[in-house]
Amino acid sequence: MNNMIEQRCMEKDLVNGGKMNVLTSAEIIPLMIFNEPFRSNSFAVIVVQKGSLVFQNNFVKNTMKAKDVYLVTPGSLCELHEMSDDLEFISMGFKKEYLKEQGVFLNGAEIVHLFSSDLVHKFSLNDDEFEDMVFSLRSLKKKINLPAATPHFKDVIRHSFISVLYEVLIVYSKYRVFIPIKLNRQEELTTNFLNLLSDNFKQEKRVQHYAKELFVTSRHLSQVVKQVTGKTAGEVIDEMIINEAKVLLSSHVMNVAQVADELRFSDQSFFGKFFKKYTGISPSIYRSNSTVAINPPF
Repeated sequence: MNNMIEQRCMEKDLVNGGKMNVLTSAEIIPLMIFNEPFRSNSFAVIVVQKGSLVFQNNFVKNTMKAKDVYLVTPGSLCELHEMSDDLEFISMGFKKEYLKEQGVFLNGAEIVHLFSSDLVHKFSLNDDEFEDMVFSLRSLKKKINLPAATPHFKDVIRHSFISVLYEVLIVYSKYRVFIPIKLNRQEELTTNFLNLLSDNFKQEKRVQHYAKELFVTSRHLSQVVKQVTGKTAGEVIDEMIINEAKVLLSSHVMNVAQVADELRFSDQSFFGKFFKKYTGISPSIYRSNSTVAINPPF
């Protein structure tokens, strides 16, 4: 099964291949593995045409429906949860270096703002915007699939790509103005905790450390985090460690001992017991059975 998935990824130019592509749900769904975390390896613009998709991005669960757009940044920790039987979407993915290679020089603040990890990444389109966006993405896909010998092939693709990128930028800028991001005290504390945790979870795994940094008691932090996320601070810490372990193991770049060391466990045995406690299987078995980190869908 894993070999078949990897072969399909190679065919779709998703593994060590192209730096920009447009793919439909029919091409991506066969590659999707659910309830297994992975890190995105590119920027992606996902437009849902029909049905629904539930996925988690950096511990925030999102439900996407028809006419919704979602922006993914490289390195985001993602996990697919469920999809409807009638799900249809189209996605444009591109690597950061593709912009440079094509001489795409958008305003630096614009491109950073568009894909900033600190902003709302999901927004909904009206009917006209939706039709225009899908048409532009389909048009770009057709051009990508033209024979390489087509006159001005690279220039045609380059200009079409820039057009789509500006279209996304314009629509997003419109909606960004009208999306107030207001957090109550509990949500603000939880957000600050998650930001601290994402930067320090390898070195610090104690709730007490984060409570001290946030000037609250451990009990208060856990209570507030549970109110907002449904999980205690300790459970969120363990989940982040487990998800990172899964990503590292399934990438097949490190062996189990190296993963244990990367996550700052005292030894491989302790890491193995910790991992099995939460997953039910040993790190070595998980590593041998998973390739999702090698073949992320975006």
